[in-house]
Amino acid sequence: AVVSTQSTGDELFEDIGFPAGKELFASTDGSIDFVEPDVDVYCIHGSDVPTAAGFRWKKKYFPDYQPDQIDGPGDGTVNMRSLELCKEFNRLKDYKVYPGIKYGEHMQILLNPDVINYVKNIITETDAEEKVLNF
Repeated sequence: AVVSTQSTGDELFEDIGFPAGKELFASTDGSIDFVEPDVDVYCIHGSDVPTAAGFRWKKKYFPDYQPDQIDGPGDGTVNMRSLELCKEFNRLKDYKVYPGIKYGEHMQILLNPDVINYVKNIITETDAEEKVLNF
């Protein structure tokens, strides 16, 4: 099995015949800083949908063959660790999780009637608050 971490990244790029990847990878160092938005946050996401958490290649299969996917918790696209980052926001107003594939999957959540009503209520309440403040 091939295992790659940041410390073995140089080896990985050599192994796959892409030495220029070392420079590309190095240029992203520090560019993934987490910056909190300066607005009120209403965090809504799905859960309980198997989500890619890692990949494993059989011996001598890398890079020419597809790896086995190792699943973990998430919404089918984004892992739970990333989804839950919004809990750390200082301006978090509300946090809701919708489990399951039917209405909790990354894109299907947009069709969830409860989510649609929830967003409508946020907009209506926010609009009403602004009207009161403007008098």
